[in-house]
Amino acid sequence: VIKARLQQRSQVVEMSEATGEIIVSKREYSGVIDCVGKIWRNEGVGGFFKGCVTNALRVAPSAAITFVVYESVLDALTD
Repeated sequence: VIKARLQQRSQVVEMSEATGEIIVSKREYSGVIDCVGKIWRNEGVGGFFKGCVTNALRVAPSAAITFVVYESVLDALTD
């Protein structure tokens, strides 16, 4: 999560609906320590594990297929 947050765009450009002005915001984090501190303060421990379930659901099918193929080839070669 820390790596992803630090790699996000360094500037955010928004347009104010009220005035139509373009607003450029600077970086949200000044470094790794600042990023860790802000995540800890604002989101708690759960903030460091965002996306883990989604990533596991994405990776699990391919890992299962790889395992089954590996075991099948191993059985075929050892018999």
